[in-house]
Amino acid sequence: MRCPHCQSASTTERSDRTAHGYRRFRCRECRRGFNERTGSVLNRLQLPSDVVFLIVLWRLRLKLSLRNLAEILLLRGLVSLQT
Repeated sequence: MRCPHCQSASTTERSDRTAHGYRRFRCRECRRGFNERTGSVLNRLQLPSDVVFLIVLWRLRLKLSLRNLAEILLLRGLVSLQT
């Protein structure tokens, strides 16, 4: 995997993973750490990618409101989307 910071191909995979189970890497040239989601729009989200895609699918395909989505996720054991 290329480094998203310096675009170097000399990276090493670390043995540990993030809290959501994503692989972690370290660049040998710039010495910065990153994971699979670094540089994407999903990087700062606190939810796993599969849950985010499921929410988007339900919102667009089934035309569910945000309140309905929050209730469904609450029933499945996830924290509510509304604050």
